[in-house]
Amino acid sequence: METSTFEKARRSFPQAQAPENKSYKVSPLKPGGVTQEEMNATVIRQFKQLIDNGDMIIDPATVPGFSQNDICKMTLTQMITANPDGFRMVMKHTAGGGAADTQVTSSESMGYGMLMLVIMAGQDQALGIDVKAYFDGMFRSLMYWNSFIKVNGNDSHLMSWQLIQPAGPGTAFRRPIHEFDPKYNQDDDAATDGDLDIAYALLLADKQWGSSGKYNYFEYALAMLNDIWERCIDCDSKLHKEKNLKPNYHVKAGDWASDNPHWVPAYGLMWDITRLSDHMPDHFKAFKAVDPVHDWQKVIDSIYDCIQQLCVGNAAAGGAHQAAPTGLLPDFAMFDRSSGTWRPVPATDDEHWESPRDGDFSQNACRMPWRLGTDYFLSGKTPIDSICLQPMNKHLKTASGCDFSKLTGYLLNGTPHGEYAPCYSNPALVLAAAFGDQEWLDNGWNYAKDLMWYDDQYGSYLNVLALIVISGNYWSPVEL
Repeated sequence: METSTFEKARRSFPQAQAPENKSYKVSPLKPGGVTQEEMNATVIRQFKQLIDNGDMIIDPATVPGFSQNDICKMTLTQMITANPDGFRMVMKHTAGGGAADTQVTSSESMGYGMLMLVIMAGQDQALGIDVKAYFDGMFRSLMYWNSFIKVNGNDSHLMSWQLIQPAGPGTAFRRPIHEFDPKYNQDDDAATDGDLDIAYALLLADKQWGSSGKYNYFEYALAMLNDIWERCIDCDSKLHKEKNLKPNYHVKAGDWASDNPHWVPAYGLMWDITRLSDHMPDHFKAFKAVDPVHDWQKVIDSIYDCIQQLCVGNAAAGGAHQAAPTGLLPDFAMFDRSSGTWRPVPATDDEHWESPRDGDFSQNACRMPWRLGTDYFLSGKTPIDSICLQPMNKHLKTASGCDFSKLTGYLLNGTPHGEYAPCYSNPALVLAAAFGDQEWLDNGWNYAKDLMWYDDQYGSYLNVLALIVISGNYWSPVEL
């Protein structure tokens, strides 16, 4: 399927070795005996597998003129044909992270989907889709299902973190609303990680297709950055001034994170909790380059400070955290404003947020080898290379016996817990390509290149994104 002349990608996949791709300051170590063309083909094949297995779906409410039964039997192409300029598309996300029993997507997976699509643009024929049309379908979902929390009295540009389909297949998607859906015990507010990826994807889309067409991607990205700053960053707010508190500029877990006590009492206040997988330095460095209104450098500095404290301990600064030299990071950490120190949340079997592993390297922090490794490739050197990235890579190799299929969750001291899963294995590819020896990277490549989809959307999405990075095909909308 070919795109129109107007919609033709300006920076087509593959970006690896393209003269205009100056994003990488450090070139990834390549798997032995594998050509660049073979790496590119693997990325395309793994992404097409997601498409072929139905991980991109359309809101039935945007397929007019058909019954619920008809819609259940229609292909994506037929649904798009029924409403080519108005269909709303989502990237499936049906389990984990507090998912409701009828969840169809989360903003987290929407971010993954939009990132993959904008980077894979130009491969329409190989993928069998109109990449820009799919991206715009997801963009319409973002604009339609915004967080219910207003920003300075205005409607939010951030996405509702979850969509549900309570009436069953073939019926409309919608946001959960606590007053009407008490069994879900949640509202349609925003989760920071999804919005960060979406905003970054929109900046890429501006470079890929331009913002002078039907949608101004750049303008919407800037609106998102404003709302992220106001609601998801511990910035110098009116409330800080009223309480005479110094802002820390750390990344909060969502737009809902206020100065109220967290629903897990031992976790302190909601605005003092950070999800480590929201720490995406390469994204914030791009935000700094395009948005001079907000001081994103303070966020970048806060991210590195948090990670440094968690990796080396903060007892000398008055904190209680003694770190093990593994480089591993917890899913969630909490900030002590009185001492200015970070420590992992004290999760227990009875007192936790998402799981008893909230304070361990688990289903959220497993993304950090990818997030921080990507920053290393784009920045060339970061303040956490020797205290976090290199020890983490060494630990993952040693603990798994150099076998990617044996990677799992860990206590911060390196003791394994949990099950083996692709979400633990695939992000480690990025660190292997940054700091690993050839055997470690080759084993990871052989694990990831033929990974088969088996109803694990999370691990499958992370696999494609990690392969994009180590193949040299990731890029930044700005030159860092």
